[in-house]
Amino acid sequence: MIYMHSDFIKRGYKDYHVKRLMKEGKLYFIEKGVYSTKKEINYFEYIVKKHPNAIIDLWTACYCYGFLKENKMPYVIATKQKDRKIKKENLKQIFMSDDLYNLGINILKFEGVKIKTFDIERLLIEVVRNKTNIDYEVYEEIIQSYRKLKNLLNKRKLQSYLPFFKDKRIVNRIATEVFDEK
Repeated sequence: MIYMHSDFIKRGYKDYHVKRLMKEGKLYFIEKGVYSTKKEINYFEYIVKKHPNAIIDLWTACYCYGFLKENKMPYVIATKQKDRKIKKENLKQIFMSDDLYNLGINILKFEGVKIKTFDIERLLIEVVRNKTNIDYEVYEEIIQSYRKLKNLLNKRKLQSYLPFFKDKRIVNRIATEVFDEK
């Protein structure tokens, strides 16, 4: 389990308690202000604890939903446009306007961690919208996964999300690449 330094303060622990737990091997230092009960951490748990307002996005979210067989690096997170820049080499941050950020948020339990991501309809729009920023093979694998479950997609929900996006290519790409419409 991952703990922030503030978690220890709330429980009444002092710095010497934390140092004693680390000396006893019950707690491991991950980075400044972040500790874990295990040497190897679950990076999804780390993201949720360290960046509670971040939304798992693009190929990382597709991996969590099972649309990709393996997780691609870096992990992709979406934050509000005015949030502070996150400088981590294995995290890619996407800034979003407030109205897009709050659209279609879903809580998904993955590897025992409740992560914040977009629902599959909203995620499809994100993937198609960022087509040029995703490796071709990764994009194709995601689209093939969506084609397999196209009958399960909530088209009404998808249609309600589309007016928030100004790029008309999104509608065309979804129609041709996922629903085989010409």
